[in-house]
Amino acid sequence: MPRNNDEIITTSELRQLAYNEKMAELGEISAGVVHELNAPLSVIISASQMIMREEGVPLFVQEMICRINSEAQRLSQLAKGLLNFSSHDNSITEVDLNYTIDFILNFLNIEVAKRGIVVLKQLDHTLPFILMDANLLRQVLLNIIMNALQAMEEQGGKLLVESAMSANDKVSFVITDNGPGIPTDSIDRIFDRYFTTKKSGEGTGLGLFVTKNLLESIGGNISVANRSGGGTSFTVTIPIQ
Repeated sequence: MPRNNDEIITTSELRQLAYNEKMAELGEISAGVVHELNAPLSVIISASQMIMREEGVPLFVQEMICRINSEAQRLSQLAKGLLNFSSHDNSITEVDLNYTIDFILNFLNIEVAKRGIVVLKQLDHTLPFILMDANLLRQVLLNIIMNALQAMEEQGGKLLVESAMSANDKVSFVITDNGPGIPTDSIDRIFDRYFTTKKSGEGTGLGLFVTKNLLESIGGNISVANRSGGGTSFTVTIPIQ
């Protein structure tokens, strides 16, 4: 019996499903790897702190140990961030938008540095907490910021992250980049499933599609606009409750 048109899976969709399955498996594996990394990192941090408390340690050795301690703590924070993303906990809690923005920017620090991008922040620190799934907010921020980083192909790009209070008991944040912007004939399709303007191998065409659907599932909204001076701005609104 022939299949209905709605049931037909194209070759590209099949490859995408296989890719998604691979990424899910990598997520499970990475959680185990992170657990293995945390043990030696904890030993390094504790040992370096003990050495720094010792008397008579030469200054150049203290500086070296301090650097080791700092780098080990940075790796430990990165490992904890990976665990947070691999967590399946979707409980509703009070979430601090500004703290989550800082968390994601720190998590993406390597990507930012690799591209030579300057990150600017204008955060409203009077914002109330949002009652929502913290992992959902992290995923939304990660998708939008990574999209902006990948759009800025040339070194020396700038990324501006803003947060503010919106009307009707909602908070908002805006992610602005100074990349090439989105082609006029593509901007209306940017949230479509499998649509991407990125180079082959850099995008799946699902990031913004997933982001839009996640936000709409909690009564939020996302919009995009090209900037007159070049670049793109994504604006997200999220209800407090």
